[in-house]
Amino acid sequence: AWLWPFKETVRKCARSWATAVQLMEQNPDFIFACSQAQQFQWVKNHYPGLHARLQEFACRGQFVPVGGTWVEMDGNLPSGEAMVRQFLQGQNFFLQEFGKMCSEFWLPDTFGYSAQLPQIMRSCGIKHFLTQKLSWNLVNSFPHHTFFWEGLDGSRVLAHFPPGDSYGMQGSVEEVLKTVVNNRDKGRTNHSAFLFGFGDGGGGPTQTMLDRLKRLHNTDG
Repeated sequence: AWLWPFKETVRKCARSWATAVQLMEQNPDFIFACSQAQQFQWVKNHYPGLHARLQEFACRGQFVPVGGTWVEMDGNLPSGEAMVRQFLQGQNFFLQEFGKMCSEFWLPDTFGYSAQLPQIMRSCGIKHFLTQKLSWNLVNSFPHHTFFWEGLDGSRVLAHFPPGDSYGMQGSVEEVLKTVVNNRDKGRTNHSAFLFGFGDGGGGPTQTMLDRLKRLHNTDG
């Protein structure tokens, strides 16, 4: 919950994922990623029919639970034990409800990261890390978009900052070009994530966005 009543968060989950299910039905190639076990638990409790549909599309590989944690927690304040509990509770839930644990830690919306996270991630079955908001820093521009993050004990995870500098893009030509041009690791890796959809409970991706990206897919340059 951000600028709305807490109970509205539960309803926003249901609305956003019902929209995603409709898009998956109409677009067989559409894959929707969603994090936070707590949100799945709310939907399971309040909208069991929708939860069953999500499990069905998860078996098809179209609805993909990501993150491995109970919520997208803060990366600075919690203790090491608190972070371990996030993964313990989250991974157990994903295993129970969807038959497998997550292999990536999905934390787009935090401004900082504990140096112990790579060690905790590897101990919890996590090999990859995606985040975004560090790229919004007004002082220090981070020099990479795809790199290995090494923790205090030498544990390493493959980390990715999508070069579009946003997790709410809409599939415009300008955004796609920015993503391509901004990539600071060309040569080592020529692929990057493009995070699109209306955020803050706005419903996520739309058919218009999918159509735009489909048209752009085979465009030279």
